[in-house]
Amino acid sequence: MTCKDIYRNALAILAESMVQGDNEDFEERAPFLLANFCTELFDRDSAMRHFLGETQGEELDSAFIPLESEFPLLARFAPAAAIYLAAMLIADDNQEFHEKLYERYCDTIASVCENISAISEKILNRYFYD
Repeated sequence: MTCKDIYRNALAILAESMVQGDNEDFEERAPFLLANFCTELFDRDSAMRHFLGETQGEELDSAFIPLESEFPLLARFAPAAAIYLAAMLIADDNQEFHEKLYERYCDTIASVCENISAISEKILNRYFYD
């Protein structure tokens, strides 16, 4: 799945045209917003990969992810990415719809992440004195 697929899903959520050139502003901002999404969820993606026994994802550019590139997180994060992208693309234009979409994004991420099991690790005892 490419980032362009996620971008198209975001346009569908917003009921926007998918014709090339109709949403130049959205298309220009999408790579930056997707990079923000992926950066914020990189740790959760790593935990999920560990839980599933998959190889860890590669470090990614935290500022820009081209729409033509492969989505760098697990596919289970893609629906949340589309909702997040849709919410962020309309944040300035329709605050009420933005808030509804952002709440839906939060619920979707919570649903995905509730399947990550806890990892038991040794607790370090450290005391700091002034």
